Amino acid sequence: MSEFLIFALIGFLAQLCDGALGMGFGVISSSVLLGLGVPPALASASVNAAKIPTTATAALSHLYHRNLEWELVSALCIFGGIGGALGMLLLTGLKGTLLTTLLSAYLLLVGGLIIARGLRGVAPRVLPSAWKRSIGFAGGLIEGIGGSWGPIVTTSLMGAGTESRFAIGSTNFAEFFVSVTVFTAYASAFLLGHWEGGADWHTVAMPVAGLVIGGLPAAFFGGMLSKIAPKRALTIAVGLLAVSIGIYRFMTA
Repeated sequence: MSEFLIFALIGFLAQLCDGALGMGFGVISSSVLLGLGVPPALASASVNAAKIPTTATAALSHLYHRNLEWELVSALCIFGGIGGALGMLLLTGLKGTLLTTLLSAYLLLVGGLIIARGLRGVAPRVLPSAWKRSIGFAGGLIEGIGGSWGPIVTTSLMGAGTESRFAIGSTNFAEFFVSVTVFTAYASAFLLGHWEGGADWHTVAMPVAGLVIGGLPAAFFGGMLSKIAPKRALTIAVGLLAVSIGIYRFMTA
């Protein structure tokens, strides 16, 4: 029970951060599971399983508070799902120090850009459609490999000029569909005998349950927080979180 309560608290705080800033739940959850010695493939599958109910709730919250751009959402869902399925297949080949270092450097660079824009109050610019698809695919690919959809997609959208509220809301909404795709790909591979990483699924049952139960109530507030938070403060907060995640990944690479 104590383990369950600890993970419920982690899930609540991580999802509150994710819903309000567009990132955090996947990175925090996967880091905790990997720290417990859970294999990378099983950790990624577990995090995506936990994300399904929490991101569904967050998606409804952002829908209710009108934090969505539908053209952006559709591009992220379609190409994020494709990238997520491919990322799952490439997990064992790409998981390593080089990938972590590249992602960390990217987060530091884009996070710094977002902070600078927030401090200067630069007006958002229109994001070309091709970039929306590319960002969705890249985010899905990383999600399938290591459960890090938000840091890639939210920071990329805001770095390209998308208004913080709509970048966060659209990213959260699309994350539900991408998580379902990635988890379905893992489950299908396991059932077909192409992946043995789920043999010890019972070892993560309690942590995943705690993450879900803790994350659900926090998911209700994400859409409201993104809507009412001052635009400049929200932009700077996203940049700071991206930089923090990048530094953390560098230190643990």
